[in-house]
Amino acid sequence: MKAIRNIICALSGFFILTVIIYWFNLDTKAVKLIEKPMMKHYDSMPRDNRL
Repeated sequence: MKAIRNIICALSGFFILTVIIYWFNLDTKAVKLIEKPMMKHYDSMPRDNRL
């Protein structure tokens, strides 16, 4: 019985966490934070092929 209660609590916590991420659009905000450093890194890399 304790194991089932723990599984239900874990799943409920995971569900609440995903709803909060969706509600506040946190995934897009996180991508925006790392986009500039990533673009700076990839723009500075030497190119082998010309487009």
